[in-house]
Amino acid sequence: MLVVQPPATAIPVAPSKREQFDIQVIRPYFGAVMIRIRGALDADSAPQVRSALSTWAHRRFPVLVLDLSEVDFLDGAGLAALGGIQVRVARENATLRIVTGDNRVVRRALSASGLDHALNVSRLPSGWERATEIPGQS
Repeated sequence: MLVVQPPATAIPVAPSKREQFDIQVIRPYFGAVMIRIRGALDADSAPQVRSALSTWAHRRFPVLVLDLSEVDFLDGAGLAALGGIQVRVARENATLRIVTGDNRVVRRALSASGLDHALNVSRLPSGWERATEIPGQS
């Protein structure tokens, strides 16, 4: 017996309200640099993130902090970029710290991929909120 279903009714879905992609470089104190990312970390933005972190890794800062607390989308390309960044920073004898804040999107993606165990993932360390943006580096 052949059962034919009527075509599915299209349900309009409001477009997601993603933030525009943005990278800010912040240099607080103790020789560390923070790179704060807003918006989607995906195939389109991953090369920009890799480039920004490579630039600062060459400047011999002992600690690079990647703040993902305002990332609203993280896909496989973004996760691959994070893994590649970790390798690059380790080659430069620096430490990479990933800050997620309370961002469930990022925490779930890192957990599902297993990168939460391979990367140094934490909440925002105290004192960073007083950091200021480096002029001309955003």
